[in-house]
Amino acid sequence: MNFLFILTTFYPNIGGVETATLEICRQLKKRSHNVCVLTTNKSNYFPNNKRLKASENFEDIPIYRTRSAIRYLGIPLKAFYLIRKFRINQLYITDFLGFIAIFFKKVYRIPFAYVLNGYNPICPKGTLLRGEICQGFEVSRCLKYCHKISLRFFLTFIMTRALLFEAQPVIAISNAVKNAYLAYFGKFPLKLIYYGIDLQKFHPEYVSRAGVPYHLKESDNIILFFGRLIKERGVFEFLPRLKELLRNITCKFLIVGFGPEIPRIRARVQELNLQNHVAFPGILTNQALIDLINLSDIIILPLLFPEPLSLVVLEAMACAKPVISFELGGVRELLQDIEPKLLIPPNDWEQFTDKIEELLKKRELRTSTGLALRQKAEKYFNWDQYINHFLKEITLTA
Repeated sequence: MNFLFILTTFYPNIGGVETATLEICRQLKKRSHNVCVLTTNKSNYFPNNKRLKASENFEDIPIYRTRSAIRYLGIPLKAFYLIRKFRINQLYITDFLGFIAIFFKKVYRIPFAYVLNGYNPICPKGTLLRGEICQGFEVSRCLKYCHKISLRFFLTFIMTRALLFEAQPVIAISNAVKNAYLAYFGKFPLKLIYYGIDLQKFHPEYVSRAGVPYHLKESDNIILFFGRLIKERGVFEFLPRLKELLRNITCKFLIVGFGPEIPRIRARVQELNLQNHVAFPGILTNQALIDLINLSDIIILPLLFPEPLSLVVLEAMACAKPVISFELGGVRELLQDIEPKLLIPPNDWEQFTDKIEELLKKRELRTSTGLALRQKAEKYFNWDQYINHFLKEITLTA
């Protein structure tokens, strides 16, 4: 097959969707399918939001970018050109920027798959965190409190609904996403296929703390957060609880990533006098990130909103590291049925810190929990399963 991916954002931008979509492209290439990507040039990777190249070839994947400011005109024109150039016979979209896929289906009979990897089209404000009212709710409940009529939301709703009923197939990456869309748009054909994780790349191994530039000792208890630093991830809110935790146990907290919350988090660390207990390694990728996961004792994800799935959790699971998270969104599906219970009721910070303390004090429990998570990742969350199910659905709906 000749695939054209039409996306708002793609490599080298950093994020769960970007990482997963790149891996899907790689997996399709391994199976002798041809892949081409059409996206915008807006960057969250380069400093000062520097624009990306108009075109490049990465790992034998042609990537074409239009100017973000004219995406609604540039994407359709470029898509028409690429479909003819590469003889595209299958489209892959992830948001309503791929609305042009309906035109190509009707006129050129090119089918398209619509992969739902977030809630943006069903959130009235385009985000899931609008103050306290949005914290700790599943999306279906949140919508009852937050629904607002606006031109943006009306247009998004119309386009998304059209895509949902024209796409073949429509795929949700978690039950949390699936249930949210069904609750809002009513019944329509929708398949559940979980994203995977590269189990050969992310795997448990011993990493010495000697020489690591964060003043770490072999005896230190290490708590790690990694991912995009946005308000929804709750790192800022966790810091006062870390100060309380330090009264009972000595530990260090590593915050890996970037995002709009960094200035606020750094200021909060200074305000709470936590400079000797918190480090900011910055943006880490590939082996540097894997090494840091493996030398840590536990991973935390103090979510304030229902994350659709979480590649952060999957990467930690693959490295056999316990993950403590609030019980929201797709994370529930990753961590449920694991003992001891790693999912904490939303906003229950006392239980959250108690669980951290328990696991830091019990090394054997950390080890056994991590191994159980690794086994679950091997059984349910690998890319071969995703691609097999994905290609099967495309064949069935062709």
